[in-house]
Amino acid sequence: MKPFKPILAGIAGIGILLFLLAFGIDGLKSIQWLALIGGLVALSFVPDGRVIRAAFGTVVLAALVFFITQLIGETGLGRKNIDLTEDDRYTLTEGTKAILSELEDPIVINYYVNRDLRSTPADIKQYIPRVDNLLEEFEGLAKGGKITVNFIDPKPNTDEEDAAALDQIQQFPVSQEENLFFGASITCWDKKTVLPFFNPETETQLEFDLISAIAEVSARNKPTVGLVTPLPVATGGQTGQGWVFAQFLRRAYNLADLGMGVTDQLGSVYETNEWGEAPNHLDPEKIPVVLVIHPAAITPEAEFALDQYLLRGGTVIACLDSYSINAAQSAPRQQFPGMPPQGGGIATQSTLPKLLEHLEIVFSDNEVLADGKFGVRQNPTILNLGEEAMPVEDSIALASIDQLLFGYAGAFDKIDTKGLEIARLVRSSRQADLVDSSLATNNAQAAQLSRKLRPTDRNYDLVVSLSGNFSTAFPDGDPANPEKPKKSDDKKEGEDAQEADEGKKEKEDPAAKSLKEATAKGNLYLFADSDFLSDGAAYRLIPMGGQRGGGIPQQLSDNGPLVFNLLDQATNSKHLIGARARTPNWRPFTVFQEMKAAADEETGKKIEEIEKSQEDWNKEISKIMEKRGNRGQVFLNEDEQQRLEELNQQVVDSKKEIRELEKDNQSEIDAIKAGIFWKAIVTVPIIVILLGLSSFLYRRFATQAR
Repeated sequence: MKPFKPILAGIAGIGILLFLLAFGIDGLKSIQWLALIGGLVALSFVPDGRVIRAAFGTVVLAALVFFITQLIGETGLGRKNIDLTEDDRYTLTEGTKAILSELEDPIVINYYVNRDLRSTPADIKQYIPRVDNLLEEFEGLAKGGKITVNFIDPKPNTDEEDAAALDQIQQFPVSQEENLFFGASITCWDKKTVLPFFNPETETQLEFDLISAIAEVSARNKPTVGLVTPLPVATGGQTGQGWVFAQFLRRAYNLADLGMGVTDQLGSVYETNEWGEAPNHLDPEKIPVVLVIHPAAITPEAEFALDQYLLRGGTVIACLDSYSINAAQSAPRQQFPGMPPQGGGIATQSTLPKLLEHLEIVFSDNEVLADGKFGVRQNPTILNLGEEAMPVEDSIALASIDQLLFGYAGAFDKIDTKGLEIARLVRSSRQADLVDSSLATNNAQAAQLSRKLRPTDRNYDLVVSLSGNFSTAFPDGDPANPEKPKKSDDKKEGEDAQEADEGKKEKEDPAAKSLKEATAKGNLYLFADSDFLSDGAAYRLIPMGGQRGGGIPQQLSDNGPLVFNLLDQATNSKHLIGARARTPNWRPFTVFQEMKAAADEETGKKIEEIEKSQEDWNKEISKIMEKRGNRGQVFLNEDEQQRLEELNQQVVDSKKEIRELEKDNQSEIDAIKAGIFWKAIVTVPIIVILLGLSSFLYRRFATQAR
């Protein structure tokens, strides 16, 4: 070894020199750590002492570990993990991977985050590495390195801070002296979208927010979605810029407001999109999907336009309602006491009368659905619908959809449409019934509904899909200009010149003539609720920085992702399906709901019997008082007085008994909750202890056997 020591010392010197030079020469950075390890390895053989060589070996081992760690981090291997969550929360969806693998244009992500602020909240500190890792993973998976992520720390009074402000990144005050930047801008050529703040409360939306922003700026042509609604979907909400759902809608699509006439605004829509002259009908080639939300008082002419659109192969998503909360809130208020309200509001009930009648579908009128199993306890007409309410397991529309929230929804019944493919996507439980909307909106009466619901042999449909070759619901043609019957042979020879011209025009323009049968396969999605897309049911805005009318959107349920799945499917943007929804904010305990429903049913029967007795006693009290009035007496006789006191006492006792039953029922429900809680808490430690004891006993017996 001694003859080689000068050579080894030279190699060590060269390796260490290259390592030091790499700090100033970019071309040497790729071999920086290899040079250091090689130099240290060579240097470790130079000394004669074992202790010195062992020390060198330790240093070499530490450098080798550090080098491997850096290598793994740079190649993306360090971001590999085992996702043990039930819904694969930390695994990218196939749709996300597909979008990243098909990118054609370069995308730049300027990611701004202050990393050394003393007052940064703990939840944000824990969330920053999650965003870091996801952005690095996106960068590594992008086709041909099309994504570049710039990690920027916008320190106060720097160019980076000015850049964050120009990119409209939200400043979050973490103390009186410090503001936190934690957002990103995504740019592709001249198109840019901004995620102003990464909120830890919306972590379940992180992948979708990022990938949809990338898809938005990289899309060369956005599909167009038509909107038909009397509600301020695109102009109302907390910000005055529309519901949060509509704001998400604008990010992914061109939103075309068609008005309640459906075709009245086509001219301006075609002009805006530079499509040329607008026809007198909806063209699925231009507008592949029409979203109808609460079509209150829709005219036959507007229904005819939707009917013809379906026959031409279009997709209609119709959100009907038996009682719309948003429409009820639009009702005018009295300006002065005693004076009638000025103007008219939007009707709370909506349907598509001609289309549903033709399809032989019954939709509840002014009745809403109450469900003893899926409804909340205080008001069973507020429905929390989990996977158990979604019987179609292989539907693309229900991809990653776990929990829906409907309120005062109607229901579809007696669906038996021949010749069309039918899918009942969302259904009630068998412990459901239709109740008058006035009961549902009265808090005191709504709280009593749960105990009156009984198991039946039927389910009600809340979301239904119909697809196939539709036939027209308007055999006589356009209601505004019905087709004239064919002339008989004995009609006078002298025809009106105008009629001849019209007949000639119809022959020249086949599109002007109404269709009777489908020319392409159409799709109709029916929802029994329209409020489920509004703020408070689908999304909400979390106020940030004391700003009014703004904030960070947070997903409250899978209502929005469900409709976006349908829109993506209709516009062939299927890659985004599945990235729309992740783990829901809360998940219903279906076993607990069944146990609660059974307890409510048993208590409800007893309370109903008592209430019937109360009615009989009150009737008898009324008769006694009526007799006294007929006799013109002020006081009752002795027998009547005694009977009246007995009846009043029975009424008082019965009310007390009802209160006790309700308390017992609540205690039973609390006991069920406590049992579930303690089972969850105790089960895991017991399993761990048993496994530990089993391992200990096995090793003990194995040792004794030797």
